[in-house]
Amino acid sequence: MYVVRTSSKFYRSRLQHVLQTWISLASQHTYFVTDKLLPSVSHDHLILTDKICGQERHAMNTLCCKTAHDFKLFHRHLTNYDWFCHFDDDQYVNSRRLEEYLSTLDSNRPYYIGRNSWAKTLDRRKQPFPYSFWFATLGAGVCLSKPLVHLLQPYTQNIAQFVDGCLKENYHDDIYLGFLIFGYLNITLTKNYRFHSHLEKDFYNDKQKFLEIFNEQITFGFRLPNYCPVFLPNLYDSRSDRYRLRSMHCLLNPHIDECQMRMHKLVLNVTKSFR
Repeated sequence: MYVVRTSSKFYRSRLQHVLQTWISLASQHTYFVTDKLLPSVSHDHLILTDKICGQERHAMNTLCCKTAHDFKLFHRHLTNYDWFCHFDDDQYVNSRRLEEYLSTLDSNRPYYIGRNSWAKTLDRRKQPFPYSFWFATLGAGVCLSKPLVHLLQPYTQNIAQFVDGCLKENYHDDIYLGFLIFGYLNITLTKNYRFHSHLEKDFYNDKQKFLEIFNEQITFGFRLPNYCPVFLPNLYDSRSDRYRLRSMHCLLNPHIDECQMRMHKLVLNVTKSFR
């Protein structure tokens, strides 16, 4: 199950780009946490937050409130899926590689998977649980197995409970989630460095390295002007593919008919330029 956190104000600048790319391959299993109804998204595949979470702000209580809605969706669909993943609207997800990776793990065990947000553990001193712990940044994507979602039910069964926990501990949503999983359930983060957020300053800097590894990566963060693969061949016009996501989508999924057509056209144009 893929849950994408977004906002109506980002529909044109972010969401429509992922709807046209990776989500098109996983739309049946993709759900949205958002403030208002969205164009091109079925009403039964989203959950609205505007009345409960209030004004869209990048504040602790708002983010925790929206993440609590992830779990509302997770619990609602607990019998339908083995894996439950959170992504933001400024991420491209290589769903083929994600599903290949998850298939190598035992979905009957409690797994907390993602990219550690900091280079070292969070050094917690206060009670309860005065221990250091790893947490995964939600901005790179986080996946939980069904047993872990089930174990988290006592702490995530209602919105106010999760938000109050964040505020009490003074932790943002991804830190609080990591704290719950380690402190209360004694489960550590399974790190995966093929998950990437837009905060990785060097990810798109080395063109040669990126081209060597991008096919194996699971998530890609994007944001203009520097955090997107602008060096990729542009299979679409710049206006419709400002982040090069559609071009990257075709390079990752060359079996798609439209992508075959676009790449064939590019090859022809390059060939003509050398004549």
